[in-house]
Amino acid sequence: MKKRLRKKYRVGEFRELCFGFTFDYKGDIESTECEQFLHAFVEDCIEANGLDCEGNMTDDGCNITAKAVDPTQTSEAQRLAVKSWLEARSDVEVKSFTELQDAWYGI
Repeated sequence: MKKRLRKKYRVGEFRELCFGFTFDYKGDIESTECEQFLHAFVEDCIEANGLDCEGNMTDDGCNITAKAVDPTQTSEAQRLAVKSWLEARSDVEVKSFTELQDAWYGI
């Protein structure tokens, strides 16, 4: 396959990896403590590891998908850094953590 097509279909060296995780915040999600937690999560965990994330947070839990700023560079070390940061928090209960997977094709 030509390089132009590999880039278009995001395969080969253009493959984009991501990982997902869910967790429960043990406090009230409307509180200032939760706001401080989210600020620390984004700054100290996500951005500090060169990641972007998207997801949602409700009373039932938080569902996040993360990938590197350059998605072709997402690594296992980044995934483990996020996991260990969350597990070190006493106000969070980690529910699930996926392995690295293809962001476009789920393989």
